[in-house]
Amino acid sequence: MSESSVGVKNVRREIAIVAGAKDWGDTRESWLARVPHKVKTVSFRTVKALWYGEISDPDHWAARDIRRAAELIEARSEAASLAIKFQKTAGGMRIADENFYSTDIDRLERIARVLSGLDRT
Repeated sequence: MSESSVGVKNVRREIAIVAGAKDWGDTRESWLARVPHKVKTVSFRTVKALWYGEISDPDHWAARDIRRAAELIEARSEAASLAIKFQKTAGGMRIADENFYSTDIDRLERIARVLSGLDRT
């Protein structure tokens, strides 16, 4: 596999992350059209060119902007998943012995709120 085809494959993965899940009524064009709504610096035509390999440079400015957006989406998803784990752990500690674990429960719940974006302090 050539380096440019690996770059196109990575850019496609990042475009798919930014575009999100394909709905049953989506065409490839309508699905790709979601990317410029989320990444304001790229046009639909540029996204199509990246998807179809017309732009094969993985360091192209548009590919970098899409990569940053995809990384942010993945980071938010990981943070939300971690927040859920912390909430479940705190719930288990509350059931086991709320008085004994009260400090740890408060700390886990606070971290979960921060990770889920409900608490910005």
